[in-house]
Amino acid sequence: MIQALSQSDIQDANQAEPEAAYELLARRLSDLLLTGLGSIAPHELALAETALVDLLPFLSNELKVRLAERLIPLEIAPDALLAALLAEPLSVSGALVSEGLCLTNCDLVHFAEVGGLEHRLRVAQRRGLSRVVCDALTVRGEIEVLRALVGNVSASLSDRAVEMVARRSSAEPDLIMMLLNRRELTPWFAHLMFWWADGEERSAILKRFPIDRRAVVEALDDLFDLESLVETEAVALHATYRLLRPARRLEEEALQALIAGVDVRSTQSAVSALAAAADISPKTASWVISDEGGEPLAVLGKALGLSREDFRDVAARLSAARLSGAYTENEMERAVALFDSVTMDRADSILHFWDRIVCAETRT
Repeated sequence: MIQALSQSDIQDANQAEPEAAYELLARRLSDLLLTGLGSIAPHELALAETALVDLLPFLSNELKVRLAERLIPLEIAPDALLAALLAEPLSVSGALVSEGLCLTNCDLVHFAEVGGLEHRLRVAQRRGLSRVVCDALTVRGEIEVLRALVGNVSASLSDRAVEMVARRSSAEPDLIMMLLNRRELTPWFAHLMFWWADGEERSAILKRFPIDRRAVVEALDDLFDLESLVETEAVALHATYRLLRPARRLEEEALQALIAGVDVRSTQSAVSALAAAADISPKTASWVISDEGGEPLAVLGKALGLSREDFRDVAARLSAARLSGAYTENEMERAVALFDSVTMDRADSILHFWDRIVCAETRT
């Protein structure tokens, strides 16, 4: 605590240089303002606050830092003094910005909107950030701020912030695993990131967000024939019902049509064949074929109920249709491992969840 002035201090002040007198006066005013809240009339406190704020431009940075530090533990601080100290450079206000309990959401949003990068970094690292503050911090899309925010486990990320980080992760891959550690991440954005994630990250996404629909199907089983609902004329609902319908194994005739389609050595033919076999959009089929890893194809193959041998055959034939070239041995083995590990029904639900995502992302 800054000590109050003694009688000798007052005598020294009368004989001191102006700068020293300013500091002695500021010390007394700050003690009066910050420790006399319960015994001094509000209008007198307001007078002391006005005088102290007027003195700030004449004080040393050291004393202003000490004043700012005194405000940090206060849940309610004198408004004018707080505003004046927050307007100081971060060399003075930094600790107050980072830790001050008296800062409101309005204060923090203000820093996010008009402060500099260093202000936003300090705010992003504060404990207990609200969603509205997180939203304000993500608007500029500054990668340093996004990293600090996602790494702040006490911050409450909104859907908007999660979306911003998920989309940015396509260019900043280190954000993927950081976001996978957040409880706010939704299946939609997790599976959107799947398309640019690496093998380890894809495994983590499939493990945490398996898109299991068993409980939903069981709840609807005695009320609706999901197969008949898929044939609805309401185009907008077709994808919804298709997502809920249990998987069906591809019949032999359809399997041969698929093999024939991907054997034409034409990317467009392969896309059409996959889309027809799996009842997915050509856009999704194109994403599956053009994917650099084999995981999406493994999910599609299992969703169709292919045998291990048929899946290897289809995957090998598709290699000729890939612009990026044939699957490497490592890519093929990784795809087969995933094919073996996932159930047919779960693969089907994942595939059609992807279909919804791809169609939404590529809608024009």
